[in-house]
Amino acid sequence: MSSVENIPVSIPEMETLCEKKEAAVTTLLQKVLSQYGNVYPPQFMKCKNEEDRRILAYKYLKARNWKVSDSMEMIKENMTFRALHNADYMNLFPCVFTLRGFDEEDLCRTIQDPYTEKQRWTELCYLATAPYYSAGYHYWDKEGHPVLYDFCGRSDLKGLFKSIGAITPVGDQAKDTILRYHLYMNLVQERLVKYADAKSVEKGGRRILGVTAVLNAEGLSWGMINSQSLDVLRETVTMDQKYFPEALHRLIVINCPSFVAHAYSLIRGSLDKNTQQKIIFCDKAYSMELLKKIVDEDKIPVFLGGSCSCSGGCLPGIDSECRSLADAPFPVPRTEYVSIAAGKRHTIELLLQPDEEAQWEFRCTKSWGGQATEIVFRAVFASQNDVGTMDSLWSSPAVGSQRTSGSLYGSLEVSSSHRELKSEKMEMDRDRFVTKVCGTLKLEWDNHSSWLQTKYLQLRVIKS
Repeated sequence: MSSVENIPVSIPEMETLCEKKEAAVTTLLQKVLSQYGNVYPPQFMKCKNEEDRRILAYKYLKARNWKVSDSMEMIKENMTFRALHNADYMNLFPCVFTLRGFDEEDLCRTIQDPYTEKQRWTELCYLATAPYYSAGYHYWDKEGHPVLYDFCGRSDLKGLFKSIGAITPVGDQAKDTILRYHLYMNLVQERLVKYADAKSVEKGGRRILGVTAVLNAEGLSWGMINSQSLDVLRETVTMDQKYFPEALHRLIVINCPSFVAHAYSLIRGSLDKNTQQKIIFCDKAYSMELLKKIVDEDKIPVFLGGSCSCSGGCLPGIDSECRSLADAPFPVPRTEYVSIAAGKRHTIELLLQPDEEAQWEFRCTKSWGGQATEIVFRAVFASQNDVGTMDSLWSSPAVGSQRTSGSLYGSLEVSSSHRELKSEKMEMDRDRFVTKVCGTLKLEWDNHSSWLQTKYLQLRVIKS
């Protein structure tokens, strides 16, 4: 644990560059131009001026220990990653999570980013996350760095993975959704830092290149840590270091139980030396003293020993109510996870009115998130007058070995009294059904052909 007396209020944002390192910055920028046909790629193009562009090049060089060739490889990988995820043109604002103290419209004007409307998928991720994991930005430290507060010690990771799993598209894992949302958070943070930097320079202050993160570890226990959470942690750390160089000014772990230092040793090797030097651990006895040394008291929430009480709460989920999926302003498609033991089946019945549509999508695996395997899938529709005869349609199904033909979401319109729509062995399917008459659609996943093997379904069924 660190002693408060030995922790400086200010740490250098950038080292003073010698002639050799200045030349390395120039060389790297020349290589970037040459690589992309004498036109800077979007991340470099969006820099306000040449000085900002040199600072961006500096970040890449520092992240790769001032090796120009390694820095260039990092840039090429990052430009591919950013293009794949539309990172430089994604609509990020208004932000779905809290940015207390920041004027988002002024932010967008200052850094020339669009201010449109909340994107549905990011809002969905926030609503799925907020009740189980509290984190958000709240003002800035004494030097102007945005401060991120993360209350990992109060998290409910089991609830988080279950909630995220419910909004995860069929075929993906909860981890994929978490990483996608983490990318969004990183991109918001990237813009927030650019804004803080512009405001600091405008006032004649220092350059702001990263955030100060305050991680409250109070309540954290070994029981909260499992292979799934460690896997996600490793992948988020990898994303941060691989695609967001020098984004962290420093990380302060407050109210730190002794075992956290041991847990840190499990992932320390995956952090570069620059990042390792920015991390401070402080036990409960000195945490508030340390926080007030780095952040002005009127910028620290009351629940952390400061004097700030934001309207609506400094951090929803900690000092105020937070929204959840139940508060979504739009219909939320839910993904279900169903295990079907050998010799068993899973059935869903939907009562449909004329012109109503049912959509289904599923993937069958040998284990959760594991290798795909086949299961018998049947879909039968019976009109209201013939619902009683539906069971007879299941007695001798014709089972094929291939998945259904036709394009995804091929509409299967039905007007007859009853009809067997599908009866096949398949690993996955994605389709929809529209009826012209009132009746019942029965969907069934049958594992009677297995003697021992349980099969696992990830599925969505939607009626509209």
